[in-house]
Amino acid sequence: MKKIARMSCIFSLMTLGVSVFFTCLGSTQVIAAEWPRKDITFIVPYSPGGGHDLVARVTAPFIKKHLPKEVNVVVRNNAAAAGKMGIMEVVKATPDGCTIGTTDPKGLAYIQATGQLKDLDVLKLTWFARLFMQPNVFIVGTKGGFKSPADMKNKKVRLASMNGSSTLAIALVGKVLEVEPVFIVFEGSSQASIATMQGDNDAFLVQPASGKRYVNAGEGKLIPMFVCTPERVPEWEAVPSAKELGVNIDQSMQKLLSYSNFLFAAPNVPPDIRKMWEETMDKVIKDKEWLGQMNKVMPPSGMTGDKALHAWATDILETTEKYKTLHPSVGVK
Repeated sequence: MKKIARMSCIFSLMTLGVSVFFTCLGSTQVIAAEWPRKDITFIVPYSPGGGHDLVARVTAPFIKKHLPKEVNVVVRNNAAAAGKMGIMEVVKATPDGCTIGTTDPKGLAYIQATGQLKDLDVLKLTWFARLFMQPNVFIVGTKGGFKSPADMKNKKVRLASMNGSSTLAIALVGKVLEVEPVFIVFEGSSQASIATMQGDNDAFLVQPASGKRYVNAGEGKLIPMFVCTPERVPEWEAVPSAKELGVNIDQSMQKLLSYSNFLFAAPNVPPDIRKMWEETMDKVIKDKEWLGQMNKVMPPSGMTGDKALHAWATDILETTEKYKTLHPSVGVK
């Protein structure tokens, strides 16, 4: 009798487990079928008018167009605390796929590697898509007298510092060039370009689209010395690659020496919603109208796929950890 009772109890528990499993499965399917239930909040952790902001405003209508249900996609800037407030607003949002953010992963990697936000884990975030990726160009001013990498070796060179990750990037270039870096702080690449034209700074990093504008506006006062890649880039074919000039920028450095835009959300977004986001963004980055509009702002290089995006974030985090001590503020109390 005891054996029969014990078997009956086990059977009951198994039946309950199966029932709970299918109930949860059914619930997930219902949620997926109804998603999105509300408007999408699209947070840009930078000020209005910058590259990430422009790309977000170009992309938002196409996200709305390709979502499985029609809802509004509302772009909102939150640049407080150098963008950290906007980033953490996304990180701490309900993981229902209705709050997304845009950022350059190397910025997040720098914040995490230097322990600035304890609740941030780049590798646990949900990554939906990459919208663009541009290698940086190393631009020098003619007043500094540097015409080649060899001219800079063992010399004091004033390098533009614009934020944590950009400063780390140009510090890495300075290391490769074997210069004695002197960092000068600027609010953005526009301010850095003007100072370099005037001879108050020697060099700065910027992506090709903006770099072209600065060089043209400089009327001969700015020289694009090299692109931080082994090969020339189609966007600016006249500029030599780092490899051509004997500058050893290896593959592990290249993602840190780039400017990119990724869409991300809080950790633990359910797999079915994550899949719908991937399908939506796959349609967006293939949309000919989106491609046309993006080319006016930033040459697109769309990418989706959870494994590929997390691999990218992993590489950047590992490289940032490796080189973070090059940043002049790291270790300073």
